[in-house]
Amino acid sequence: MAQPIRRWLMLAAVLLTATAAQAQPYTVLEVPQSTGGEGVEVREFFSYGCPHCRDFEPQFSRWAEGMGERIEVVHTPVTFGRDSWRLLSRAYYAAEALGILDTTHGAMFEAIHDQGRRFRRPEDVAALFAEVADVAKADALAAINGFAVGASVNRAERLVAAYGVRGTPAVGVAGRYLIDVRAAGGQQGMLEVAEGLVEEAGDAP
Repeated sequence: MAQPIRRWLMLAAVLLTATAAQAQPYTVLEVPQSTGGEGVEVREFFSYGCPHCRDFEPQFSRWAEGMGERIEVVHTPVTFGRDSWRLLSRAYYAAEALGILDTTHGAMFEAIHDQGRRFRRPEDVAALFAEVADVAKADALAAINGFAVGASVNRAERLVAAYGVRGTPAVGVAGRYLIDVRAAGGQQGMLEVAEGLVEEAGDAP
């Protein structure tokens, strides 16, 4: 009788360990990433082409505004190897370089998911920028195709790999944690977990 009981106890321990691992709403990075700014860095991994990111954007913005100076928000566009998403990543960094990101960020989501527009060429993105922001189409196109923007996209891809991002939206905190939206119970749960990690990171010596 002792042997079957021992096997049962071992199986129960394995199941409990697996359940605990599944319940963990975030992972700890093996190699912490450097961060900047005065607040705790909260890094959103997203793509303009992701409908879930479109839904998450207003929630994340309201949450970030409520967190105030406790956090330093950084947006990181992902590509997952898709050429179409790489163009959208270039669009983000081009708008940042041109100083029009506050205007174009929401407009890109709206154009794709509400208006059904498709951005297949840099010229398509430049046309939207010229429509919604105070920038000439030629200047927007030059920025999108520029070397500096390409370098920013490549740096973002290295960060995606370093954090182990497998889906979007995803949130990294303090350069040490990546929150799993499913394990967190959804997008709102992800923000609640992020807030707890921000508090923990802020209290750390």
